[in-house]
Amino acid sequence: MTRLGVAIVALFVLYFPAAAWVKQRYVDVIPKGKIVVQLVKPFEVYQHATISHQPALDRLSNWADPETAKPQHSPIVIYEDTVPLGPGHNTFEAISKQGAGRYSHWRGGVVFSASDNSDPNSNSRTYWAVLPNDPTDQSQ
Repeated sequence: MTRLGVAIVALFVLYFPAAAWVKQRYVDVIPKGKIVVQLVKPFEVYQHATISHQPALDRLSNWADPETAKPQHSPIVIYEDTVPLGPGHNTFEAISKQGAGRYSHWRGGVVFSASDNSDPNSNSRTYWAVLPNDPTDQSQ
């Protein structure tokens, strides 16, 4: 067998087991849902509150809470990487002063805080606004 033939066989012997090993360990970091929108930096930050009002969020506006009226029922869940934040349906004041993952979804966009009150512009996490597959199920 030629050197080229040996190299090709060696490549296949090494490649396929490595590819199978990597595939088994791959974790999809995109949350599952009917509509999933990645919140894109830079964000506007005020105390612990982070504001995102990007055009892609318009896809979720039909489910938005009214900004002043109660009760609030938006099924949108904000994720920090793969972990849902919460509680939802908070006031801007509660989000900005207390933080700790609180969020709200209004027609103008979303207001949220990082789970540890760090700055989402620099904490290396990815944030998502997700309409669950079953919008009545808030546990997703």
